[in-house]
Amino acid sequence: QNVEIVEILPKFHSISHISYVKSLSNDESYESLNKELYRTDKQVFLDGDLQSSLYGEVPYHEAMVHPAMMTHPNPKRVAIIGGGEGATLREVLKHNTVEEVVMVDIDEEFINLCRAHIPEWSDCSDLIGSSGGGGFGGER
Repeated sequence: QNVEIVEILPKFHSISHISYVKSLSNDESYESLNKELYRTDKQVFLDGDLQSSLYGEVPYHEAMVHPAMMTHPNPKRVAIIGGGEGATLREVLKHNTVEEVVMVDIDEEFINLCRAHIPEWSDCSDLIGSSGGGGFGGER
């Protein structure tokens, strides 16, 4: 499988290339003082197909996780199958009833790429190891 993580200037913003470049400087310009307004979009492609994007990632993962978590009266143990980006785990850990989470992903290389190149998608840096998705297990 081929994994690519690319950074682009988002289409829906009126960010010019010049403004983006100024945001990278330390010249006291508006752009350099407000870097977060000029950040690039990061996109993850697997075998050429878009899998995830920084802009839109949070609502997607919130919508996937929170309805299930709120439907359960007292979720304590959670299993996540897949989720190498870490964003699903990030959302699960927002629930204070959770005592244990096991995340199983078969692609340790993908997990490591996400940790290295898109850390802002996951504030969960304590993931270790990997296990095949067929057998339930894994390490935390």
